[in-house]
Amino acid sequence: MPPVRRLLIASLVAASLTALFASAALARVQTLVPQSSIRGVKVGMVASKVRSKLGSPDSNRTLAHPILGKTRMMRFGLVQVMFRGVRSNSPVINISTTSKKERTASGIGVGSSERALTAALRGETCRTELGYRHCWLGQWKPGSLITDFSISKGRVTRLSLGIVID
Repeated sequence: MPPVRRLLIASLVAASLTALFASAALARVQTLVPQSSIRGVKVGMVASKVRSKLGSPDSNRTLAHPILGKTRMMRFGLVQVMFRGVRSNSPVINISTTSKKERTASGIGVGSSERALTAALRGETCRTELGYRHCWLGQWKPGSLITDFSISKGRVTRLSLGIVID
């Protein structure tokens, strides 16, 4: 094959691969914004706002919380939303997920390695406490917002965004 033809083919292949990777990057939707939201749901939202973001819940239960008393838990697939109370105007206090679809802009989510997580985040703390390994953003002080990444066998298994209860 003549050198010019090889060069042309190599250029076309390179351009095609670049376009493919660029479209894949654009297709990635950021559904987890650490210290802000999971799938558009934020701490403090009320049930009607959550439903407008996520649709009808798969389940909607009242639970007895050891500190808060009665709470409401809505499940939307693998995303769970907990409210502080059972009234329609009770605010969201925690959003958690085990879904591999929820990702940060850099692609971090359930299934990511702890190494990738710590490389992508800034200001995180990682620790094993009573056999529970996790990395988090924020401070464990009453009223503070925390993004917590549960780790098992070196991989993220659950993402939680919530407010530290007094």
